[in-house]
Amino acid sequence: MAREDRSGEFTGVLGFFICICTLLVLLRCYCKLVIVKNFAADDYFSVLTLVSFLVFCTLALLGISNGTGKRRYLIPDENYPMGMKWWWSCEPTYVATNIFLKTSIGIFLLRIAVEKVHRTIIWVALIVIQIYSVYFFFLFTFQCWPVSFFWEQFRGGKGHCIPSELVVNSFYGYSALSCATDWTLSIVPIFIVQKLQMNTKKKITVGIVLAFCAIGSTATIVRIPFIQGLNDIPDFLYSTTDVAIWSTCETGIGLAASAAATLRPLLRQVFGDMSTHDSASRKHSRMWNSAHLSRSGYKEHTSQQGENDIQLSNHDSKHYNVNTISGGGSSPNESTIGLNHDWEQDKDSWPANAGSADHKGIVKTVKITQL
Repeated sequence: MAREDRSGEFTGVLGFFICICTLLVLLRCYCKLVIVKNFAADDYFSVLTLVSFLVFCTLALLGISNGTGKRRYLIPDENYPMGMKWWWSCEPTYVATNIFLKTSIGIFLLRIAVEKVHRTIIWVALIVIQIYSVYFFFLFTFQCWPVSFFWEQFRGGKGHCIPSELVVNSFYGYSALSCATDWTLSIVPIFIVQKLQMNTKKKITVGIVLAFCAIGSTATIVRIPFIQGLNDIPDFLYSTTDVAIWSTCETGIGLAASAAATLRPLLRQVFGDMSTHDSASRKHSRMWNSAHLSRSGYKEHTSQQGENDIQLSNHDSKHYNVNTISGGGSSPNESTIGLNHDWEQDKDSWPANAGSADHKGIVKTVKITQL
């Protein structure tokens, strides 16, 4: 009896993708608006895809409440036409959602593609699938005339429909073309990443994330054997359950994957900060020590020549003398701050033996004020 009513399975799939897609698209918006501060065209299409997908899921849930996923004998006669109406509403919404989705993915890839051959492949794949999608959208929308005859025929309405075989064959063509497009838009990024200036580990990571959309095509492949169920008009709402479930998975996976591919700045901010906490602390400690005098009076600076100057200071008074040992040069080290006198004024106060000390370089004694 459980297999006679599969509405629960469909409801679970819808609920899962509503949650995961909404979450990831919202994170994408946060990442682009707050972190990257660049909300581009592909992001707008991603939001539009989410809105359309939520409409699709809402229509599907309305269909479930009127018989979708159940055997014909389990559906009250008065509910069956409404179930068919909501099922019909889902199909063009599904096609429109995937038009927005593939547009978003295509714009995203075109923005990072530099090579002419890569951009050409992306453009060709997008144009072909979008043209066929528009054809399929109108075919399914107007397969019956008047349009309402699709569901009113079960109430004795008058009209006519095109042969269901034409719809089924067109659905096969759409699935095959959609799968080819998904794989194309997943393989091309691998070659795009090869041209990026980053280490091999990052290239592999980015390539996998960008190619993740290929998983969506897996649902398209799994759906193909069930498309034949569209011919089963007497038990239509039950026979098309697998088509509905895998169509939801196809769109949901694609939307989730395309949103996840843009979250690298957010992940780097969260997990990168966590993984580098210790090194950052050590770096902060070194910066603090270099900016403050130690108890022994030693303070390290980096000279213009790239060498280190060691300043020996006396902390007992506000004014104190500093001996700066420099790696060479005949001018004062610019890393010393707070000088009361400039180079020309202080040169007369240098020690007579400054040039004959047992060390390399120049020793100068100047009077500075502690800040």
